[in-house]
Amino acid sequence: MATDLIKNYRPVSVDMGAEKWMDVDGVRTRYFDEGEGERIVFIHGVQMGTTDGSSCARSWELNFSVLMASHNCISLDRMGQGYTDNPKSDGDYTMHASVQHIIAFLDKLGKKPYHLVGHSRGGYIVTRITMERPDLVKSTICVSSGTLSPGITRTSVMVRNRPQPEDTRESIRWYLERYSYNPSIVTEAWIDESLKIARLEKSRFAASRMSEGGLQFRQFAPQLLTQRTQVHRWLIEKGMPSPTLVVWGLNDPGADFEAGQQLIELFMKHQRETEVRVFNRSGHFVYREHPAGFNRMLDGWVRAHA
Repeated sequence: MATDLIKNYRPVSVDMGAEKWMDVDGVRTRYFDEGEGERIVFIHGVQMGTTDGSSCARSWELNFSVLMASHNCISLDRMGQGYTDNPKSDGDYTMHASVQHIIAFLDKLGKKPYHLVGHSRGGYIVTRITMERPDLVKSTICVSSGTLSPGITRTSVMVRNRPQPEDTRESIRWYLERYSYNPSIVTEAWIDESLKIARLEKSRFAASRMSEGGLQFRQFAPQLLTQRTQVHRWLIEKGMPSPTLVVWGLNDPGADFEAGQQLIELFMKHQRETEVRVFNRSGHFVYREHPAGFNRMLDGWVRAHA
């Protein structure tokens, strides 16, 4: 029955169950946890202090709502994003702190090992977690991660003409449609959720610390660059300790597929159980543009590596 649901899926239901809350080292964290079986953890993209679609746990709703019929699906709002608290201090406005927050969450949840699925910046996070805490990881699924890929992402070019201010319906629609191959996938409900999060007082405060406070260019970006280089060196010298699936949209306007190919080669260097799936006619949000195919792929991967 569960397999039939995945095979015949159309993006209609977006039920992820009731939201839950956990105190993670003093950071109140929102998450969803439904279903039984293999533990799949979905980690969304973007970063704290931006309005780039205001990614959150519900970004995965078209996948979570179906796969929870046959697996234990878990999705959380990253620190400073969605409805999860902002960092407790300026020093934690970093990707490193975001990684440590998720590690602490997974430890406290107590269901290891997990299949970690990360999109965009979340792809960097799941790879970094695999590097630092392989005991937590059964397999790693890296989706369209320009953040992790060698080279420079196109993000700054992509958003150059974005309507201002960014926490408006027009601006969020523009951003989501620009990153999608098929703009019609950008629903009013998706925009509603993103706009609500972007206008939260905590979201505006985080944005002010990253921009007016100078944390983006003084702290966040240079630290991420250094840490990304560490991950590349680790992939070259040691490799992934878990089976790894790399997923990409061929027409991704932000996470360049050519750079993605270089990343794939890094993953394959030492980990023989590395597989690749490329979705044709797909932009950055491959899991929303092709939910049925993505769900079939992820279900098959998890079953094969149970």
